Amino acid sequence: MKVFSLFATLSIAAAASMAAASVACAYNADDVSAVTNGQDRPGADLSNADLSGADLTGLNLTGANLSNADLSGARLERAVLTKANFANSNLKRAVFSEAQMTEANLRNVEAPFSYFGHAILAHSDLSDGNFFRADFRGATLTESTGASAVFQEATFDKANLSKSDFTFANFSYSWLFQSNLSESCFTGANLYEVNGSEIKAQKADFSSAKLGSARLIGGDFTEAVFEKAVLDKATLKGAVLKDVVWGTAFKEKAVF
Repeated sequence: MKVFSLFATLSIAAAASMAAASVACAYNADDVSAVTNGQDRPGADLSNADLSGADLTGLNLTGANLSNADLSGARLERAVLTKANFANSNLKRAVFSEAQMTEANLRNVEAPFSYFGHAILAHSDLSDGNFFRADFRGATLTESTGASAVFQEATFDKANLSKSDFTFANFSYSWLFQSNLSESCFTGANLYEVNGSEIKAQKADFSSAKLGSARLIGGDFTEAVFEKAVLDKATLKGAVLKDVVWGTAFKEKAVF
């Protein structure tokens, strides 16, 4: 009986190992071949594929599965990536300028130095992703979520981040010049030393956010909430502060 039990255990382990190997090579070879040869492939299974440095410019990959894929250095300018799944993928230095990425899944991606200039990321999920020094200038991220994501030193100049959830996200040292944050949630977020001059942040929630040394000159914070926020040495000269909820915010050293 003990021998049989041991045999059964080893068989299960072997099956599990084979299943894991199968998952690790889950991509469809025909799909990989098609996209690397410049062919549209909506719904393609490219999960776990090595597409590093690939030129996928302008391709239609609507609903494609790119989870766990290596897209480092890949070019996806103007690509149609609506509802595409990039979860856990490597997007380091990938280029998504003007890409259509509505409802895309970018949870837990590694995307430092990536470029999303003027991309459409409305209703997308960027939670827990690493976007260190990524460039989102002119991008649209309305009604998206980037909870606990890292946007440190990233650029969001003239981007639209309205009605989104960035709870506990890290925006420290980032650029938000003339961006739209209206009705978005930054509860507990790190916005230390951001350059947020001339931003729109009507009804935005900055409760418990860290805004030390932030440059918020000329911004519109009408009805914004700063309950328990830290604004030590923040600069809000010329900002519109009508009906702002300060609560117990620390703003004694802020400059108005």
